[in-house]
Amino acid sequence: MIRKHILKNIEEEYVTESELIEKLNITHEHLKENLNKLKNAGYDIRHEDSKGYKLFNVPDIIEPFEIERKLSTEYIAHNIHFYQEVTSTNDLAKKFVDNNAPEGTVIIAEQQTAGRSRSNNDWASPEGGIWMTLILKPEVSLLEASKLTIVTGVAIAKTLHDNFNLDTGIKWPNDIMIGNKKICGILTEAVTDYDKLKAVLIGIGIDVNINTDDLPEDLHDITTTVNEESSEEIKRAEILNVFFRIFEEFYNEYKEGNFKHIIAEWRRLSSTTGNRVKVYKDGKAMIADAVGIDTQGALIVELDDGSLEKIISGECKIIDE
Repeated sequence: MIRKHILKNIEEEYVTESELIEKLNITHEHLKENLNKLKNAGYDIRHEDSKGYKLFNVPDIIEPFEIERKLSTEYIAHNIHFYQEVTSTNDLAKKFVDNNAPEGTVIIAEQQTAGRSRSNNDWASPEGGIWMTLILKPEVSLLEASKLTIVTGVAIAKTLHDNFNLDTGIKWPNDIMIGNKKICGILTEAVTDYDKLKAVLIGIGIDVNINTDDLPEDLHDITTTVNEESSEEIKRAEILNVFFRIFEEFYNEYKEGNFKHIIAEWRRLSSTTGNRVKVYKDGKAMIADAVGIDTQGALIVELDDGSLEKIISGECKIIDE
């Protein structure tokens, strides 16, 4: 896309109009048309007669050309499909799987009207967040595919914690927290053909440049956003580019069988370990102390009688007593 190439050329220094026309092999009219589109989209592009054009600031947009111009991955997010509004990116991603979308394809939307969480509750998805689905095609069993929730959680927490100075932690199995408030959720779904795994859909919802007052009232006390936690403005495309790079690194390790390193990172970033929790096993609620997770990603809890229980899947709620 020509706009991506214009931005790459003018992001570091002034470039004259004639140089841009020559470098991009376009006409004067085509250049002007695309510069106007970029300015109308919110890009702060300034012009000086003797120097040419230079980019000074970018808007908070998640269109493919803005994400792709800083992309540093080998295959993750090399195919991005952007929508202004969808019901659910996971539901739409299933159609892309049916049409043989390549591994690493991303479906991303400005807002969802029927986003959902792991427990099938509605997930509020207004403008300003990151609502997306990654299509993955690992050659693994269904049981192994479930570990991708852990992989994704580690990648998101590491992105926000290590790169944007947010005090994030992972609450088993699929929530990213700041303190006792949720900032991100993950919904992993398998697409199968009879008993064969066709693809894994990683649905991700991150509350970024949103005010919690604009969310449903029942979420005000349990949700936070990047905008409210950071002292600096953070663009969504910046978060995405860091996340895609880190996720690809961890995903490659996962496919190579190096899950122990990912588990070690989960333990470093955990907000679950050491807390009193309420978990469910075989339909029965248990109050216990979270000890950690094993090498397969299962939660280990210690009951009041000192016995240990392994929770392979389910819900976990941190409680105060």
